[in-house]
Amino acid sequence: MKFELAIRDSIETECEDYFLGIVDLSQLENTLIEKYNSLILEYPRAISVGITLPYLISDGLKRGYEKIQRQTNCQLKLITSQLSKLLEKEGYLAFTMPKSRISDENHISFHETVASLAEMGKIEKNLLITPEVGSRVNWGTVLTNAPLKTFYKN
Repeated sequence: MKFELAIRDSIETECEDYFLGIVDLSQLENTLIEKYNSLILEYPRAISVGITLPYLISDGLKRGYEKIQRQTNCQLKLITSQLSKLLEKEGYLAFTMPKSRISDENHISFHETVASLAEMGKIEKNLLITPEVGSRVNWGTVLTNAPLKTFYKN
């Protein structure tokens, strides 16, 4: 419980509208377990953080969307870095997954797969769709060996 509160505090210093979930990676599909086996053995749990992207006025604002995507990528990098430092300070291993699209054969990012395991949404048409905001979420992941309880909080 102590870590969960510290994790929330760390995220809330950077953003207000977020998703947070912690999962046991043994729940991954066999193909992903095989692909990421060495990581999962060392880091059996994952913290999934999602930052909600603001709705755009029109679809013609691709340039604005790309800017927002870059900004939330920076926020996620800062948040996941802070979470890793917090866990390491307590003596646990932590690994921040790179933000690049590390995908399985269906082109689903590892971040979206972990968020799906945390029951924050369902994967449809190669995207994670949340009930609250659809696919307008940018995801980040921290892997750890800390004994965190699994949960989901929006």
